[in-house]
Amino acid sequence: MPRQKPAPAGPWSLLGPLARWGSRHPWLQGLLAVAGFTIGVLLLAGVALFLNYDRKAALFDLRQVARMPQESTVYDIQGRELGYLHGDGRTVVPLEQVAPNFQRALVAREDSRFYGHSGIDVWGLLRATMRNLKDRDAVQGASTLTMQLARNTFDLREKSFQRKLLEMAIARRIEKAYTKDEILYLYVNRIYFGTGLNGIEQAARGYFGKSAATLDLAESAMIAGIIRAPNRFSPYRHYDAALNEMRTTIDRMVDEGVLDEELAKTAKLEEPRVLSQDEGFRIAHQGRDHSRVLQESYLVEVVKQEVDRLLTEEQRDAGGFEIYTTFDLDLQKAAETAVEKRLEEIEGEPNYPHPTLSAFRSRFENHPELEPDYLQAAVSVIDNRSGAVRALVGGRDVTHSRFNRATQAHRQLGSVFKPLVYATAFETGLFPGTYVSDDPIRPGEIRWFRGQWSPDNADGQFLGSQPVSKGLIESRNTMSVRVGERAGIDAVLAMIEHAGLATKAEIQPNPQLYIGNLGATLNSLVSAYSAFPNDGYRYKSFFIERIESRDHEILFEPDQAGYRVVSPGAAWLVRSIMQETLEPGGTGASVRKLGFKAPAGGKTGTTNNYRDAWFLGYTSRLTAGVWVGMDQPEKIVDRGYGGRLSLPIWTDIMLAAEDLGYDFEKLPEADDLIKVELCRYSGKLAGDACRKFGGLYEETIPQPMLPRSICEDHTRVTLDRGQENGDSQKGGLFDRVRGWFGGK
Repeated sequence: MPRQKPAPAGPWSLLGPLARWGSRHPWLQGLLAVAGFTIGVLLLAGVALFLNYDRKAALFDLRQVARMPQESTVYDIQGRELGYLHGDGRTVVPLEQVAPNFQRALVAREDSRFYGHSGIDVWGLLRATMRNLKDRDAVQGASTLTMQLARNTFDLREKSFQRKLLEMAIARRIEKAYTKDEILYLYVNRIYFGTGLNGIEQAARGYFGKSAATLDLAESAMIAGIIRAPNRFSPYRHYDAALNEMRTTIDRMVDEGVLDEELAKTAKLEEPRVLSQDEGFRIAHQGRDHSRVLQESYLVEVVKQEVDRLLTEEQRDAGGFEIYTTFDLDLQKAAETAVEKRLEEIEGEPNYPHPTLSAFRSRFENHPELEPDYLQAAVSVIDNRSGAVRALVGGRDVTHSRFNRATQAHRQLGSVFKPLVYATAFETGLFPGTYVSDDPIRPGEIRWFRGQWSPDNADGQFLGSQPVSKGLIESRNTMSVRVGERAGIDAVLAMIEHAGLATKAEIQPNPQLYIGNLGATLNSLVSAYSAFPNDGYRYKSFFIERIESRDHEILFEPDQAGYRVVSPGAAWLVRSIMQETLEPGGTGASVRKLGFKAPAGGKTGTTNNYRDAWFLGYTSRLTAGVWVGMDQPEKIVDRGYGGRLSLPIWTDIMLAAEDLGYDFEKLPEADDLIKVELCRYSGKLAGDACRKFGGLYEETIPQPMLPRSICEDHTRVTLDRGQENGDSQKGGLFDRVRGWFGGK
């Protein structure tokens, strides 16, 4: 009988014994099917993800990779250089003028498979992924030179998985658009090498005083080694760390077969001579004096932000501007010196409770990710005639934090807001000599406010009825609340908006506004204060006078038309009172004790628990403000009043301004002053009855503010008081008038 032909082999028979074992265990077939399906889904998801990021990468203009931004120069008001933007003075050199030693060191250290991949190093990526899973960090490592070029060209700084995927997709497109030599040329000319040095030519000159073409092996290895963390491995500041990176790079060159071991041993023993930072900066920037130019400063940062706002992206990318700012370099340095001198004095006080700047600097060297936790200050100085900002201090060290505390920090204002409240009240018929009660606020006294609240005064006392001027001179809170209530909450809100501090929509109305429960930037408040010496006019603050192209075409000039914030009369009344604030008995009297004698007015401010200390003041020419505090609001020191912490800085700046030739003339008088007899209680023209009851006083006021009616209240009070029995009529109109102002 012939043998029967075996049945055709199924797919499992192809796998031999495993297949036969699998055929006897159907569950294994199911498991493999599920695994296959899962892998298929993951592959499809991966393809979809790849296509998604490929589409995103297509939105980036690859021509930008080859565009090296030209330098824009920033000048002060006297034409002196402050710094540089968009290009940073780099010198672009062809690859033939870059030492082969450096090219080999760079590739060995940063991307050993550079000439073999297409923008993404798959093996390096897998190795980094395993390391990241172990270290629980999903976004570090595996960046090729092309990916780094993409990141630096398009400023992809966010540390995230999504950023990494986008970086990879752009790198693939770059590899298709440029040759390997072109990519290497663009990389070495664009990359940042630390301490204000951009591109290999500037780095070679800045660190070693020579061209990139003449770098020796040890120098090349050191520069290549610091790329991954140029500040942490800076040869200027951390030479030993830079030396270790040099030796590690040389070892990598040996491992990659691009350096002989004997040459490597000799090179690792070398200790390249690094220039001083000032000398290196001068050579790298073709003779510029690093001690005079504020390359890393809050000024340059704020100018950069303004340029980004004022010019198109295409203009910014091209660079090559001449940027003429409003800043006075001499006054700027005086402001910075005053801040550091006075804050060091505070930090040196017994039992000072916070870290000092010097202590933070020691920690920051090894932990550059730390946020500043030391005492900060901010300064703004504005020219009254135009709104031009002459000096601006955004903090104590821009390398620790680029957050500008003069233009970006919205801090509670406290008592420095009060002059704007008093100015508003003066426009509604109140006068400096009008009596207002200093007693605690009674429940229901503020009719529109549902709640019971009364502030304390700094001295813990309540003085009864006092002239309005005393409330501002001595910064008395209960009086200021009543002055604000006389003006009206709507009028005060309108003043806040008109003065440029905030919009009505941003403010929650409450009676605490009258004593400064409001956040605003220092620079905006200084701008608002400049209305007082300007007879009520305010010019919006600005930082840039003009921007010119390299062909001297004017690209920007500000439109600085002033506008009225308060009437000339109200401005004069506030100005007169604030001058008294600087005299004996006023909260700003220390200004005179510290030697500043020019005509001026000013106001201190302190927020709850001494978290913010302010002083704002003006002369005929300049208005300036100083804030002192911690970035995270907390008590600075016990009795940390604005008059103790901020006022000395302001005074030092104004004394320096005098020495620099700023003329501080007598503050302007109103043109049409008249003397008039007024009633202390009603604010109207005094009548005969006001004289009888001691309510009459003489006030000098601008003629347009003259009240239009005579006080008749005391005529009726006379009838009430004329009754027999000698008892006071507690319900009489006299008491009601006084009660309206909070008097007893």
